[in-house]
Amino acid sequence: MILAVITGSTSDEYVTATASRLAKQMKFPVNLLYVIEVERNYPIDMEIPQDTEKGEKTLSQMEKIVSKFKVKSKGEILQARFSGSAIISQSENIQARLIVLEYKERNSDNLYDNICGYVAGNAKCDVIMCTNTGKLA
Repeated sequence: MILAVITGSTSDEYVTATASRLAKQMKFPVNLLYVIEVERNYPIDMEIPQDTEKGEKTLSQMEKIVSKFKVKSKGEILQARFSGSAIISQSENIQARLIVLEYKERNSDNLYDNICGYVAGNAKCDVIMCTNTGKLA
């Protein structure tokens, strides 16, 4: 299983296409994950309709891309306090062999600002970070 992390950004298509190409080669399905970060002053399971709607729309669009590669996929939305820990937890739950996510450089000492560093440091599988140059081939 390949875990592709979708964020609602312009890089989602690139992350999805990269994960799909690799999944086709490796003969693995793709698990598309969209994480909604819930602020600490709200219950973790609080429904956030606008974020849920955005996540569902984004996942639907990315599932169309995966289907072009003729690869099986499943989309999921999780709510968490911190995306990094949700990504690691999901990767372990599905026994992912690979995580693909967008690379975002953050110059901050705050753990919650550095999702890429957290995932790379805590993943029990390979991690590929993508940077979208705008030249999707």
